[in-house]
Amino acid sequence: MRGWDTKGVSNTPKWLDRLERPLGWIAVPHIGVLFITLQALGFLMVMSDPAWSIRLALFPPSVMAGEYWRLITFLALPLSLSPLWVIFTLLFLYFIFQLLEANWGAFKTTLYVLISVLVTIAFSFAFDYPVTDVSRFESTIFLAAAALVPEMEVRLYFAIPVKVKWMALFAFALLAWDFVRAPWLDRFFILAIFSNYLIFFGPAIVDRVRQYARRRSYLAKTRR
Repeated sequence: MRGWDTKGVSNTPKWLDRLERPLGWIAVPHIGVLFITLQALGFLMVMSDPAWSIRLALFPPSVMAGEYWRLITFLALPLSLSPLWVIFTLLFLYFIFQLLEANWGAFKTTLYVLISVLVTIAFSFAFDYPVTDVSRFESTIFLAAAALVPEMEVRLYFAIPVKVKWMALFAFALLAWDFVRAPWLDRFFILAIFSNYLIFFGPAIVDRVRQYARRRSYLAKTRR
C-alpha cells in the first residue's frame, strides 16, 4: 500500500471540532482493536455453536426482558463464517481504523463509530427492528477511509493492487442496489447506519457538487 497523503474529502464540519473540548472524554484510542476483538470472539462463538448468532443479535424485546448485553454483542456478529475470509477482513478493518485515527485522532474516530452504533440502537428500538448483521456498519468505516484517501492503493487479497476509490465505488453500488430493492423500513435502517457518514462528509460533498455545477455553468457561458 502507498502513503496516506492522497487526500480526498478531508474537511469535516467545524462544529465537530468544537465538540472535542466538552466531549473529549469519550475518545477511545485504538477503538478498532475493540471492534476487531468483538468480531474475533463472535466468530469463535458462532463457529462453536451456531445458536450464538441469535444470542448475540440485537432484539429489542429481549433487551427489555433483561438481556442488556445485546446492546453491545450485536457488534460481534461475524462478518463471515469463512476462517480465511475473516482473517483477511479483520486485518483490513484494523488497517482502516488505524487510517481513520491517523487522520482524525481518537476523538473523531470514536465519535464516528458511536454515532452509527447509537443511531442503529435507537432505530432498532423505535421500530422494533432486529439487528442480525453488521456488514453495513463495516461499510461506513470503509467509506470514511475512501473519502479521506481515495487515491491510496491497497493490495486486495494481499496481491492485487487496487485504489481505494474503486473499491468504494463498488461498495457504494452494492449499497445503492440494496437500498433500491429493499422495503421502506430497511431503507430507513440503511440511512440510520450511514448517518455518521452523512454527518461527517455530507456537507463537504454537497459543497463539491455545488462547485462542480458552478464550474460547468461558467464554462457553458464562456463557450457561447
